[in-house]
Amino acid sequence: MPTRARSTSFKDELIDLGHNWYLHNPDIHSVRLRYEAIDEDHPSLLAAEASTDKIARVLLRQIHDCRVTIVPCLHRNELPGRDDVLGAVLHVTTVDTGILDIVYLLQSDVPVHLYFGEPLATATAFDAYNPDRVALPSRLAPGDPLFCSATQRAVVFGAYLHAPANPDALYGLTVGQAVLPHTGFDLHPLLKRRSGQHTSLSTSSSSLLVFKYVARPLSNPATEVVERAIRALVKESERIIGEVERTGAAALTPLAQRRVQQNEAECAKLGRSLANAHAYDVGHVYAAEALVRPCSGHGDPRKKRKSSHPHRIADERVKHLLSWTLISMSASKANDNPVTLHPYPSAPERGDIVSMHVSDPNVERPLGPYRDGVVNGASARVVIGGCIALEWTVFPAPGRGPTKFAARGDAGAIVTSTLQGDSEGCAVTVPLGMLYAVPERGPYGLVTPITTIIRRIETVTGMQLRFQGSWWREHYT
Repeated sequence: MPTRARSTSFKDELIDLGHNWYLHNPDIHSVRLRYEAIDEDHPSLLAAEASTDKIARVLLRQIHDCRVTIVPCLHRNELPGRDDVLGAVLHVTTVDTGILDIVYLLQSDVPVHLYFGEPLATATAFDAYNPDRVALPSRLAPGDPLFCSATQRAVVFGAYLHAPANPDALYGLTVGQAVLPHTGFDLHPLLKRRSGQHTSLSTSSSSLLVFKYVARPLSNPATEVVERAIRALVKESERIIGEVERTGAAALTPLAQRRVQQNEAECAKLGRSLANAHAYDVGHVYAAEALVRPCSGHGDPRKKRKSSHPHRIADERVKHLLSWTLISMSASKANDNPVTLHPYPSAPERGDIVSMHVSDPNVERPLGPYRDGVVNGASARVVIGGCIALEWTVFPAPGRGPTKFAARGDAGAIVTSTLQGDSEGCAVTVPLGMLYAVPERGPYGLVTPITTIIRRIETVTGMQLRFQGSWWREHYT
């Protein structure tokens, strides 16, 4: 059975709340604890999943409009004089401080590490977007930032999509939270009727909701972001000059002089681009949604293996979070996916080794452009909107690398795996999922299988899409 011993070597980071719950010290901003994906055959997984289901159900009943993510995973204990020890824990993220009042109802068979923060951090608001230098790309490549002025949010551009039935059309893919006015996930109309939140049946078709924000423009960069960057550069130059005047120095130092000149040159370049701001446009919304939906099982992480608990949520329709935006791309900045990207997606499997690429210059993101990760062996439970959703998660690869797989603003990036390619040994990159949310201060990213998204797009638009143009097959045959 799992131990109830305290599961950390950083004694000052976790506060014992009793009942096998530990709160990450709110006075410590950084998170030094390392979490990794749990294997689906781990001996403590059954107990961890049972505790996960129990906690999710209690929170659903006890806290109104609760928003929380609960993920079984492994915590690496760095014990002096011993090899690192991996112990099963539950990683919990929520903004609801009322959970502290009902810990006695949430007794767990495995240690629970509680973090207070946004459990579903998605896009980056413009006012929180702090690029060191705004890029002015001539082409939009997968992994580049994407901006929606209508919602004042920045996300990652995932990939290009082609419609074989219309070779001249080019589409793009990112998350739905980029273009929808609400910050979270709405309930699917069917769930609203089932939950009793409305006394009359809703006549809204989910397909109609998908097309509600058609033609909303997207750009790279955004005019507002460029204007803020210019103001920031001017302010920095004024600060440098003011410091010289304050100290009574005769002139700027060579280093300060170069910095001011660089700022002036950058301001001039950005100012010239603003005179041609229409060149920022990359396309407009074709269809989008961000909903908590009933699921028939295609995207359910538990369907990948036999259910281990007869009393789990099998008596209810499984829910999941679905977030996507299909973009009708303009020709001016259109590029394409790397030639190594396979045209058809695959479904993620527990334990898959995956990677992700982002190239946003946002300084909020210290993880670097390339990420390696592992699909978790247990599904996450997300309590939201009076529902419990089961979701895929990706943790950072084991080792001494970053303690996080993703950060706020990475939403929209495509998660891929690598397969052996043609007879010449060229590797082929297969799209598996799209990152749609990250828990604040959490180590993992929440991912929707690409196959689920592509099926949903076909259902509501009638289009069959793939990731490469007609030349892909010719290239590899």
